[in-house]
Amino acid sequence: MVISQVVNSVFNSCSYVLTQDGATWIVDCGDIEQIIPLVKGQVCGVLLTHAHFDHIYGLNSLLDRFPDALIYTNEDGKRGLADDKWNFSRYHEEPFVLARPECVRVVPDGTSVRLFDQVSAQAVYTPGHSPCCVSWLVDNALFTGDSYIPGVRVVTNFPHSDKRLAAQSLQTIAQLLQGRQVCPGHPSQSVNGSELI
Repeated sequence: MVISQVVNSVFNSCSYVLTQDGATWIVDCGDIEQIIPLVKGQVCGVLLTHAHFDHIYGLNSLLDRFPDALIYTNEDGKRGLADDKWNFSRYHEEPFVLARPECVRVVPDGTSVRLFDQVSAQAVYTPGHSPCCVSWLVDNALFTGDSYIPGVRVVTNFPHSDKRLAAQSLQTIAQLLQGRQVCPGHPSQSVNGSELI
């Protein structure tokens, strides 16, 4: 499996493109024009770390190109995809609401999603920054979204944020990171170069 990082134009959020055997999965979806050249074959789905605007705004464009792709999140993430106030896009130039809610799949905490042959992603709920935060454990990589960005304090002053839950989630993430590569929701010093693995 190859993991490529895209640093998006909105708040420097990160998307990740995972490819293997002519298939592609995406973690968070921002600048579609940067993501598409990295796609191999069909986009099977998108794993959302959370449903804040800077991590989801490319989804409608992606689904226009790959209508069979599914979006994996938790119940709060599903709500965020349907509500421009909840995902904060109402306060930006282009409010975002997911055009095809039937593509959303809600995954319980601990659920595994099969990505490729012998490769699965495990959903680990890591609320605090937002109740919709899910970290994804894929082989030796952990996609933490905004629940953990090395060298950056977790933002917990948004509506729906919770400092206590953020601290608990950081403990969970610290345990999961033993011997693994962190792939955060925004660039950090521990991630450099576009190809991580």
